[in-house]
Amino acid sequence: MLSEIRLISSRELARSLGYCEPNAAFYEFCRNMGILSVPGRRGWYDPKLVRMKLDLVQGLSAAIAGVDDECDLVEVRRARIAAT
Repeated sequence: MLSEIRLISSRELARSLGYCEPNAAFYEFCRNMGILSVPGRRGWYDPKLVRMKLDLVQGLSAAIAGVDDECDLVEVRRARIAAT
């Protein structure tokens, strides 16, 4: 069960988001995106919640929900193209 739990450090998250290190710009980006560290574990992040926030900001959660609700992938693609 513990093998399923994985947190990532500020340094890992910063690098995966294109920053050299966790600096002021990185923390501002996280704040703007609503990405918060795990309560009681300053500097550690839940990768699933980070992914969820990034998907939400990019509008991907609605497209993903649409795929689950309807099996017509052509309509999902058309909606995605119309949104750009």
